[in-house]
Amino acid sequence: MTQRAPAHAETAVAPDHWRPRYHVTGVRNWINDPNGPVHLDGRYHLFFQANPQAPAWGPPHWGHVSSADLVHWTRHPTALAPSPGGPDADGCWSGCLRVVDGRPAIYYTGVVGEDDDRVESVCRAWGSPDLLTWSKEPEPLLAGPPPELGSGFHRDPFLWHDGSGWQLLLGSGTTAGERHGQVLRYDSPDGSRWRYRGVFFAAPRWAGGLDLGELWECPQLVVSGSSVALVVSCQVPGAPRPLTHAAGFVGSIHDGRFQGEPAGILDQGDAFYAPAVTTDAAGRTLLWGWAQEAVQPSTQATMGQVGALTVPRQLTVVDGRLDQEPVAELTALRRAELRPGDPPAEPVLELAGSPDGDGWTVTDDVARLRVGAGPDGLAVEVADPIGGERSFTLRRPAGAPVRVFVDGSLVEVFSGGAALTTRTYWARPRVRLSASRRGDLQAWQLDAGGPRSAE
Repeated sequence: MTQRAPAHAETAVAPDHWRPRYHVTGVRNWINDPNGPVHLDGRYHLFFQANPQAPAWGPPHWGHVSSADLVHWTRHPTALAPSPGGPDADGCWSGCLRVVDGRPAIYYTGVVGEDDDRVESVCRAWGSPDLLTWSKEPEPLLAGPPPELGSGFHRDPFLWHDGSGWQLLLGSGTTAGERHGQVLRYDSPDGSRWRYRGVFFAAPRWAGGLDLGELWECPQLVVSGSSVALVVSCQVPGAPRPLTHAAGFVGSIHDGRFQGEPAGILDQGDAFYAPAVTTDAAGRTLLWGWAQEAVQPSTQATMGQVGALTVPRQLTVVDGRLDQEPVAELTALRRAELRPGDPPAEPVLELAGSPDGDGWTVTDDVARLRVGAGPDGLAVEVADPIGGERSFTLRRPAGAPVRVFVDGSLVEVFSGGAALTTRTYWARPRVRLSASRRGDLQAWQLDAGGPRSAE
């Protein structure tokens, strides 16, 4: 990625046309990591980190939406909130949802304290069959990291059952020498009594020029035939942009440890972080990520909704790669077909085809998004008064079809298994399309209804 800052870093009041419509956002204020996706009794449930009190990160709650079709989402009451005096008094951080002995259970990170005094515990809450009400256990299952770890990072539980018992992964990092990320493993016969089994996987800070960070968060495990993929979110605490990207490894599990090779980053843009996965009734691995903002704090303070979740993606493990594509159900969002030269439309769009040369441009005559052919892949260029100019190369098979989703400021690009998420902060509420060759592009206005509150 190359980047040039905006010419004038002035405070701007966020307009409503930046707000995503068909992506999942909070009903108001801040959201970040997707949590606990599950397909249960014919319905998709998706939880997420939220601060309902302000348009900035704060003590996390768990928001909740659900859908029968991955397209039309219903909002539900907050699933989890911090309990004063409890092991999650300073936040119900990320985790997962599993069915244990026939009962839905959320395993999550309870946090007390800040910085060096912070304690990260594994907590559990039991849910009603419809997942709408939750009851927390008063004591954590794991009251902080094992003493021999030497690190306070002990977060974001991910569980699976291996046929003989439960396995639990936690994100962590080392504290000595060249700091790097690691994933810890516990096992349990019943999902309640846990035994620490050591480091499940670790890797050096740098791998082939890729910065894997000092701390790994939100570990996710994907089993596909004989291959196993491990996904981690890489953080560099204290850096100007500490939440860098999500990286994948593909390999296998031997004697309770993962052995794998880097499979690159999951998203080649500058806004994607903390993906979460689930397997649905059709056997698909579905993935959502957090789409971060890129505005100044003074501008963010004026926003009604901050952060969004990506569209649901289908993840597959192919020849040591982690390929992603938007789920097929998203075609149900399509409404009126658009053509280059049509009157300007709301930035709630899908573009599809095979851009050549100068490719496709979406612009309001101030900000622009351009997608076209580049020497090393698909060239994606973004320019707006808020974020400045950014250019990306989406490395994908030559000639692979392209799909672009525009939803307010949020942009997702897919081609040949590769994905890219970024932001374009439009200066005006309507945009127009152009294409170097009209036959290369199909475009649609998409349903702008967005998640609805439960009746």
